[in-house]
Amino acid sequence: MRRPIRRPALPALLLAVSLALSAAGCGRAYKHAMSRGDAFARAGNWDAAAAEYERATRIDPDEEEAQRRLAAARHKQSEARTVESREALSRGELEKALFFARDAVAFEPVNQDARRAYVEARAAVFKRAEELLASGHDDAALALARAARQCDPNDQAAAVLEGRILDRMATRAYDRAIKYADEGKRGNALLAFRDVEAARPGFRDAKQRADELRRTLEDELRFYLVIEKPADTKASGVSALVETELLRWKGDSRARLVASTSQEPPPNAAGVRIQAAFDTIARGHDVATQARTCDYVCGADRLPNPAYDAASREVDEAERRARAAESNARRVKKTVEDARRALSFATNAHDRAKADEKRLDRELDQCRATQKPPADCKAESDRYDDARRARRDAESREDEAKRELDRREQELTDAQQKVTNERDTWDRAVAELRRTPTTILVDRICAHNYGVEQHTWSAATALALRAHVLGDASPVTLPPDPITTRATDETFRAESGRCREVAAGDPLRVPSDADIEAALATRAVEKIRGQVFVWYAGYVQSYADDHAREKAAGRIEEANEAWVRHLLTGPGLPPIAR
Repeated sequence: MRRPIRRPALPALLLAVSLALSAAGCGRAYKHAMSRGDAFARAGNWDAAAAEYERATRIDPDEEEAQRRLAAARHKQSEARTVESREALSRGELEKALFFARDAVAFEPVNQDARRAYVEARAAVFKRAEELLASGHDDAALALARAARQCDPNDQAAAVLEGRILDRMATRAYDRAIKYADEGKRGNALLAFRDVEAARPGFRDAKQRADELRRTLEDELRFYLVIEKPADTKASGVSALVETELLRWKGDSRARLVASTSQEPPPNAAGVRIQAAFDTIARGHDVATQARTCDYVCGADRLPNPAYDAASREVDEAERRARAAESNARRVKKTVEDARRALSFATNAHDRAKADEKRLDRELDQCRATQKPPADCKAESDRYDDARRARRDAESREDEAKRELDRREQELTDAQQKVTNERDTWDRAVAELRRTPTTILVDRICAHNYGVEQHTWSAATALALRAHVLGDASPVTLPPDPITTRATDETFRAESGRCREVAAGDPLRVPSDADIEAALATRAVEKIRGQVFVWYAGYVQSYADDHAREKAAGRIEEANEAWVRHLLTGPGLPPIAR
């Protein structure tokens, strides 16, 4: 019997083609990278050449030629960096020399000349750092030590050198801070203590001293708002409230060192003395009438129930679905009967084919039993082969008829289950319709018109602010500033049996004299605080102006004193840089 030819499965074939195309693509990318690397190498651009050769090794890690050319390019890179390192060293550019030598060793670790260049550059860096440290150029020495650590984080000698420099910087900054503090230059002392913390956090008692010094400076720089009682006022209630509120005021981000007091401030303190007076309170009362409407339930009406119509439609739809399911089940049942007849016909045909095959097999055996030549039994053999093929075909048709019957019977089972489900839905819809009334009672809504009185109370006075900046020769009186406030309320009478919102009515709430005075005082305090912000901003700016003037004159210590005071009175000192 001839065996059928087996063909590869389609997914396997596609995978093979995909792998072949991928390999071809990788091959082209590899050759392209090698070609570009060769071009850069011929031009002497060894950095670019090495990058292309490295790309080629990533594309094909097993290709030895790419590895060889990459090693050759790395050697050239190492040689070039070694030369650059020695040239930078000869020019005194020590950090550049160190970084060039580090790169040379990284490109070719076995290059002894590169290693010697790194040792030479490192030694020069350490020597120069020691010289700078001895001459007091701490920042430059620290930069060199940190460059050495950056080149080799495990360089313990560089770590020790950096630590010595930071210790020296912290010690020198601490000594400067003590000196400035003894001389009364608190701003410079505070900056020096911050340098100590930046170099060595927790060094000696630098943080405690700096905190004490800062508190002392802030007390010295505090801006006092001295509040005097008015000698005479026509609105004493407002004056008392304003005085109390201002004395409770604590400085915020805009006026962080403002302190309110009614006592005499310390000698030479900065600030302003104010006296607030208010004119007689002018009052007003206006009334307006407004018509409004509300809705209320004034009876009931019997109307068709929308839910009944919906339930009726649902019964009709459920019946339609149930009828359709029954019709489909009858159709499927007929297909089952057809499938059973087809299976019976296929089974009979299969039985006949098996009988014919057995009969022709016996005839072939009888022919061969007569010991005739095989050619004489060819007719019997051909008839047997045809009968065998016919039997196999009949068997296949019978199997297909069985599978078809199984499918149809499953369809019938599903269709019968759907009939049951749809009938249940129909029954529930009918039951729901029976429970649903055909009509319902609906509230009758009526409109009710009523009148509302809207009352508006107004009050106005004028703030007369007398200000005397501490240290100035004489006070000034600012122009009168009007202060106003308004309050509103509405009222209407109670009406039972109508809308809920008017059943209890709305009594009029007349603001008291204390309420009006409190509202006027609140607005007055806002205006006074706004003016204080202006005075305080000028105070802060005066230190910025002092700083600019002293710096332009070359008096650095005096400029620093002014700048620290500007920061303390304004945004505050920034965080310590680490």
